[in-house]
Amino acid sequence: HRQFVADGEALGLDEDGNPLAFQDTMQATTRLRPFFFDLLSLDGTSLIDRPLADRKAALSAAMPGDLWLPTIDTDDPVLADEFATAALAAGHEGVMVKALDSPYQAGRRGTAWRKVKPVHTLDLVVLAAEWGHGRRTGWLSNLHLGARGADGTFVMVGKTFKGLTDELLAWQTAALQTLAVGPPEQGYIQHVRPELVVEIAVDGVQRSRRYPGGVALRFARVRRYRPDKTAAEADTIERVQAMLSRGAAAG
Repeated sequence: HRQFVADGEALGLDEDGNPLAFQDTMQATTRLRPFFFDLLSLDGTSLIDRPLADRKAALSAAMPGDLWLPTIDTDDPVLADEFATAALAAGHEGVMVKALDSPYQAGRRGTAWRKVKPVHTLDLVVLAAEWGHGRRTGWLSNLHLGARGADGTFVMVGKTFKGLTDELLAWQTAALQTLAVGPPEQGYIQHVRPELVVEIAVDGVQRSRRYPGGVALRFARVRRYRPDKTAAEADTIERVQAMLSRGAAAG
């Protein structure tokens, strides 16, 4: 028997062998399957400083192929794009791109290791904002974001303060105060008239019991406000929900 230390991940798979969303994978009833993509040590010999190409060769010799995470070695951008597209179609959130001459880099990404995944954008409506604390004291910061419902109301799908510059914080604080509805809830959540549209970048969406639409944004951050759009032109809750079936929730 060979002794080795490998790096990999455990995935929950659906009936077709595609990865489940992260929150489904974490359920106690989900059966997990290991997949490996790197080898750190083999028979007592450290491989950490060896190039990735050598570690992959050692991995292939140490365990059967059905335990490897699928990879492709290429410098052809067309082949790389086809591989990434297939990974997304299978339900993965993206791909890792690694230089074949790179050593093992635990917990770090740099020029030799990069995570590549698509960025989705949604035009959502600001429903409320939270008065900040610390360096954001005095500014309306954390935005409560809603998608347009079928009946003309707005369905909350998440919050974010990511991507807001000091200049944008100052602008939105002034703008939102003109739209304020009543005193702040719990002393810090200022509800506003749903009029401002903001472009939000997300890594995808995931199922959620927290919000009435059943979906929540993943890693949302502000790109820009959209003064050219009215709230009636914001994205619908149906569009946000549809991102689940397109694999945008994988992870």
